[in-house]
Amino acid sequence: MEKKAACIALCVFFMLISCKSSEDSIAVIWTNSTEFISYAEAFNNAQSEHKIVISYKKNPADALLHEEELPDIVIAPWLKGDKTRGKFANLNSLLSDDKLKPESFYTSLLELGNTDNKQFLLPVCFNLPAIIFSAAEKNLVLNNFTLSLEEMSVLSQKYNKKEGAEYVRMGFSPRWDMNFLYAAMQGFGAGFEETEQSFSWDTGNLEQLIDLTRNWSKTVNTSTESEDTFKFKYLYDPPHKLITNNRCLFWYLPSDKFFSLPAEQLEALDYRWMSCGGKTPLHDTIIYAGLCKKAKNKAAAKAFFLWFFTTATQQALLERGHTQNMITPSFGLAGGFSSIRDVTETVFPVYYKLLLKRLPQMNTFLSPNILPNNWEQIKKEIIFPFMEEETKTGEKNEESVSLEKRIALWNKKRLN
Repeated sequence: MEKKAACIALCVFFMLISCKSSEDSIAVIWTNSTEFISYAEAFNNAQSEHKIVISYKKNPADALLHEEELPDIVIAPWLKGDKTRGKFANLNSLLSDDKLKPESFYTSLLELGNTDNKQFLLPVCFNLPAIIFSAAEKNLVLNNFTLSLEEMSVLSQKYNKKEGAEYVRMGFSPRWDMNFLYAAMQGFGAGFEETEQSFSWDTGNLEQLIDLTRNWSKTVNTSTESEDTFKFKYLYDPPHKLITNNRCLFWYLPSDKFFSLPAEQLEALDYRWMSCGGKTPLHDTIIYAGLCKKAKNKAAAKAFFLWFFTTATQQALLERGHTQNMITPSFGLAGGFSSIRDVTETVFPVYYKLLLKRLPQMNTFLSPNILPNNWEQIKKEIIFPFMEEETKTGEKNEESVSLEKRIALWNKKRLN
């Protein structure tokens, strides 16, 4: 009887060990990048020791702060803030010549995920601001790589055309798209950065851009009223139509939106990277990957990182994505340029021929500072309304609300 009981106990023990071993081989990823469903499938098919499962979260950074049961890996933007960064483990052990070589990454992107010489986050992908225009007008743009706001202003003024008192053709206005104006803010050194209470900025640099924008409206397009009238009357078509139909000279698109356009539209377009003082501001939504401190399946999570952050793997994923994109257009790797230089500079041009002349140049990158995890909401509810009001021409409204007061009112509203 005792032998039988011991035998049963031993069987149960081995069953528990087997179950635990099976459980430990599975890592959970939280992400809002649906491309990782395909990437996880590729990883699972490439080996049999570990498995990855994907759990979609609309806002992984927010979920990280409010949900009790955390995943093994989080892959998303807005993870670098103070509140979220503390949830991640140190990944220094993965960065070495026989694992992931630090020099294989774009340096500025890797540094953003590093705090006190501890690598908490690994960069996945990024995007750049592109200024697009008709290929028929390419001879107007002398610089073959970048386009500054000053150059855009001069060319826009020459392009403008009136019939009577109204514009029927207008080169460009920075105020048409607050996303463009925000990219310009970053380029001009507005320096938005997370603070303990909210965020800080460089007032002088921000005012410099406000002055430039107001001056553009007055000297190039007559007034903000003229710009708004033109926008209301004509700017309802997609950007490529506005440009190729000679309604506008320029338009702003982030690189993921531009390179996701159908081939027949791209053939009629050309582009340059936005330049501010010789630098191109990176789009804020840089995607990072982190290993949670409380990860239950660290071995599987680390195995995924070592597999994913290689040129060979990402080349295969780009080929896989290119085939699938026949149905669902998506740019590059997880919707952006790869953080691995070799992939972006040698593999991407195979699939995106327009990059052959204008590969992203690391020495021109202007990286954002560390920003709050709710930065998208802050931009839309505080910064965009502020800039829309401040860049209007005419006499300044005495009742205009300062950025400091907008922040105070916004924080008060959140507490109520």
